[in-house]
Amino acid sequence: MSGRHVADHPGSLRKQVAGRLGWGIADQAVSSLGNFLLGVFVARLLGATGLGALGLAFLAYSIALNCSRALSTDALMVRYSVAGETSRREAVAASSGVALLVGVAGGAACVLVGLALKLQTHGAEAGAAFIALGIVLPGLTLQDSWRSAFFAAGEGAKTFLNDTVWTVLMVAVLFAGQYLHFGITGALLSFGGTAAVAGIFGSWQAGVVPRPAGAIGWLRRHGDLGLRFLVENVVLGAGGQIRTLIVAATGGLAAAGAIRGAELLVGPVAALLMGVGQVAVPEAARALRRGGHSLWRLCAGLSGGLSVISLGWGAVILLIFPLGIGELVLGSVWPGSRALALGVIVSASAGCLHVGPSAGLRALGRADQTMRCQLVVTTLFVGLALVGGVLWNAQGVVWGTAIASAVGIGIWWSRLAKARREYVAPAEESAVL
Repeated sequence: MSGRHVADHPGSLRKQVAGRLGWGIADQAVSSLGNFLLGVFVARLLGATGLGALGLAFLAYSIALNCSRALSTDALMVRYSVAGETSRREAVAASSGVALLVGVAGGAACVLVGLALKLQTHGAEAGAAFIALGIVLPGLTLQDSWRSAFFAAGEGAKTFLNDTVWTVLMVAVLFAGQYLHFGITGALLSFGGTAAVAGIFGSWQAGVVPRPAGAIGWLRRHGDLGLRFLVENVVLGAGGQIRTLIVAATGGLAAAGAIRGAELLVGPVAALLMGVGQVAVPEAARALRRGGHSLWRLCAGLSGGLSVISLGWGAVILLIFPLGIGELVLGSVWPGSRALALGVIVSASAGCLHVGPSAGLRALGRADQTMRCQLVVTTLFVGLALVGGVLWNAQGVVWGTAIASAVGIGIWWSRLAKARREYVAPAEESAVL
């Protein structure tokens, strides 16, 4: 049997896909660990004020990453996951150049915000955090771009190694910082400075030097995807922030804390979701090359598998955590979070069923459809949360978002079904001719 036949054997394909998904999950675990350790360091040494300043800085960091990915690496994963080595290397050089420039622009904006906050007595800590983030943001966006580049090439082990190097370096510097009396500035400079080192290491791993000069050409060629992905990413991030404001306005900070506690309980599912999400689009692009049916099976398998795992973990929360684990984990927050847990579990499990069609639509290059789906589902998410919050406080918010997630299943999958038919029909016509 030829090597090609062996590679195309269903069992071999499943092992390859499972292996790449495994690297995505492992990488997310390392990345989440790094963020967690940074939070612990700030909380223990700088207290609630420092942790609050870190939270504001991380919100800005999240926005910058969403913008960077939309304009640079999202198109890379869609259009170059099945490309030849030479064309993919050229694309990686240009896309990483875009990521670097987004980091520079975002960093300048953060420094300006930080200087403005510094002028206010109550905003001095937050101002220092924004200035520090602005200095290191280019290194953070560059490091993140290698994550997508390696997953697009099917080299998840390199991503895992890169994030491991970053985490080890960061932990070492933060450990030293305990004796050097780091403040929020030192903590964030350590976080971003070690990311820059990992970014340089990623360039060596890839054998590619970022090319900012190619940024304009990249944006021009992939603007049809980039601008829509940008809208989609911003809308997705804004939806969660608006929901938090709704909870605080309708039920108070205690209700917001109870929901946050319930969401922490499903944190392992969220981490799994992000890990699989990192590699879902490249895998969908590879499946599409094998045909529309392969794409559909992969999307269904990803969504179904994640949803089953989410429901299984939800059962553990509902049946086992009341025996004392919940109170051990959340302390005084547990009673309020326990009452909301079922709704949060339903919402998370329904959200898992969005992953497959989202990846499939992106693989098909249908950024127009993913943007519309995200706009519709997020509007439902916010609208039903608002109505639920007014009528039923925290329970209403949780079940409003759960209903929105459930309705979103039909929206996402119907769009994928239509897009797949539109993709397959021309191919069938060409075959007949």
